Amino acid sequence: MMFDFTDMPFFDNHTHKIDVSNRTIEPIDLANAFVHGRAPVRPMTDEDVRERQYNIMNMGVVKTMICLMAEKFGCEATPEAVIAERNRRTEKDGYGYAQELYREANVIGEVVDDGAPFGDPELSCFPGKIYRLFQMDPCVRGLLKKCGSYDELKEAFIKEVKERLGEGFIGIKSHIFELRGQPIVPISEDCAKAQYKAAQEGEKKAFEDVYLAIFQEVLILTQELGFSVHVHTGCTGNPNDLQTPTDPYVMAPLMRDDRFADARIVLLHGNPPDFGHAAWLTHSYPNVWVDLGWSLPWLSLNIENILEEVISVAPHSKIMLGSGQHDHAEIVWAASKIIKKALANVLEKKVKAGYLSKEQAIETAEQILYKNALRLYKL
Repeated sequence: MMFDFTDMPFFDNHTHKIDVSNRTIEPIDLANAFVHGRAPVRPMTDEDVRERQYNIMNMGVVKTMICLMAEKFGCEATPEAVIAERNRRTEKDGYGYAQELYREANVIGEVVDDGAPFGDPELSCFPGKIYRLFQMDPCVRGLLKKCGSYDELKEAFIKEVKERLGEGFIGIKSHIFELRGQPIVPISEDCAKAQYKAAQEGEKKAFEDVYLAIFQEVLILTQELGFSVHVHTGCTGNPNDLQTPTDPYVMAPLMRDDRFADARIVLLHGNPPDFGHAAWLTHSYPNVWVDLGWSLPWLSLNIENILEEVISVAPHSKIMLGSGQHDHAEIVWAASKIIKKALANVLEKKVKAGYLSKEQAIETAEQILYKNALRLYKL
């Protein structure tokens, strides 16, 4: 094989808390981490439970996880064998097992999306260096209850952002697409002020206007203070996403406003299933990056096709990777292994076809795996 990126660093641009205790798990516990679909809406019979668990265990990403873990453990590639060996290791030293996974994956940093205060001991679960995102949505909702006017909310929000950045947060997380059902177009402060009382009373469209006006303030702040706003895009298995405009194309009218031309925007998750849309925005707007977290490793059986689509359009200097990890340290470990193998396969094909030189391919792998994140966050 032409390339082996196994030892190359991996920067995880999107993760959540993990459990590194000595607990034992069942195969379905690992598999459930990959379920984002609709939960049962009625009491289930034993037969219903068995059928649901059977389908969950047969998701492609679960099979990939079992395959990779079996290869690591040198055991049979069955859920039972893999989880038994995993439990044997975690019972001995859960945190040490997680450390081993992080070393193997060469994870050099993770951006954590979590509502815990800065420095919260709960986030010591991560074996490596972490960087924090400040969650915009609960902050705006909380201030809306306390502040008597839009101007007061805006002032309090800006103060909060500056304080959190001063603590060490490196960016802001927003769910603008899910929270706004109306078109995402520039909005005036006068409109937000006029809608403020109705927003406080719970009127959805009024809240959407207030939120959008504050989101515009975030875009201005990113330029003044040098941080990035991370925006959830695409459908990551949540049935509600299928009914809301989570495609980043929806935000293009807002992004064409010159006031926000230098705002730093990270489009999370790669925008499944329309990966090309996020890639095209990254191509079209100098201030936009695309992150493939969640697509990696959830869509691992298709990740090479996704990579080919994204690298054909987006500048290789603005593509980043995340794991979408939660609950289990195996997720970032698997994400690192999968993407390094996928990059090697995809880039070898491009070199053999004469579209890239070997040196260019290595540069692309380094950029995507870790260098782009280090550059964006000035690390």
